Amino acid sequence: MTSDRTASHASATLSRRSFLVKTALAGGGLVLSLSLPLGQSRSSSTGTFEPNAFIRIGRDGEVVLTMPYVEMGQGTYTSIPMLIAEELEVGLGQVRLEHAPPNEKLYANPLLGVQATGNSNAIRGAWKPLREAGATARVMLIEAAARRWGVDAKNCRAEGGRGHPYAERASPQVR
Repeated sequence: MTSDRTASHASATLSRRSFLVKTALAGGGLVLSLSLPLGQSRSSSTGTFEPNAFIRIGRDGEVVLTMPYVEMGQGTYTSIPMLIAEELEVGLGQVRLEHAPPNEKLYANPLLGVQATGNSNAIRGAWKPLREAGATARVMLIEAAARRWGVDAKNCRAEGGRGHPYAERASPQVR
């Protein structure tokens, strides 16, 4: 229920984030499927959404980041959760860390080829694949919400850990 003006403004505005998400989905899907253990997203019987080996989201909105690195003074435990929080549009306080189990196939540092932290490269190795994992999860959640609401996903956005159709902003009467 958006006005023509709102719909044209939403489609004409291309933010950096929108550009990155669209190009990641269009050209990066194959790369992600080869480089990240995304596979099929899973929803457990408890209602937990698991879009990949790094992220789990509970019904309560808590995001669990499976951390493949350790903190050695470089700020890894702050900066990597910030990447995930930013991409998922949640507060940093909603992200909880859980250490990755030993599994080099899933959690190897892309710069080292093994599951290790060292040489100050955890953030350098993690920023791109984990941002893409977070962005992919956000897009999956937005698409699921759009289907549930019966609206086009391009008219929806994530904000504060919750989905919002753009129509809600344009017309406060639409609920």
